Amino acid sequence: MMDAIVDGLADRGWLVVPGLLTLAQVRALREQAQAQWAAGEFRAAGIGRGQGLNVNESIRGDQVQWLEQAESGALADYQAFMEAVRVNLNRALYLGLFEFEAHFAVYAPGAFYRAHLDNFRGTSARIVTAILYLNEDWQTADGGQLRLYTTGEEGGEYVDLLPEAGQWILFDSARFWHEVLPARRERFSLTGWLRTRGTLV
Repeated sequence: MMDAIVDGLADRGWLVVPGLLTLAQVRALREQAQAQWAAGEFRAAGIGRGQGLNVNESIRGDQVQWLEQAESGALADYQAFMEAVRVNLNRALYLGLFEFEAHFAVYAPGAFYRAHLDNFRGTSARIVTAILYLNEDWQTADGGQLRLYTTGEEGGEYVDLLPEAGQWILFDSARFWHEVLPARRERFSLTGWLRTRGTLV
């Protein structure tokens, strides 16, 4: 699988892997996210960073909960997998990836995220975006698709990807515009970035 991941990222800059984790692992991650959501541990997601952080639900309506390194369980397994991805991408593509940062994200019914790139303005630290979806029995009518602009240009050609349980999407953070279409039911994901130490552009 690592060869396919490296080749996919090198050849076209994005790839989709259905069923990356077992259903039991996906359910464990979703149950963890739902428990933290019910406990009020999520916060409205903003745009920008530091003093420039801005919460604007007309642009972005998800809520997030940042994750620490887990010691065991499904989250630890996924973090270990992402560490292996980091090592292999560095070895093959010399990306200088230093760490993996991630959060759970939930979109309540009606929430969306307008087209954007994943690097904060003024930085180029996020190199590779990785999204793992946690939603069982998701149908097209449920909305919430990830619209990935495959030419790298906002408004260009795109694919719409359902946030189905276990589906994993990897893409070049600085190259591909993407958006989340309005969801019609609660939509959970584990979204993260392989990043450098953080360099200014």
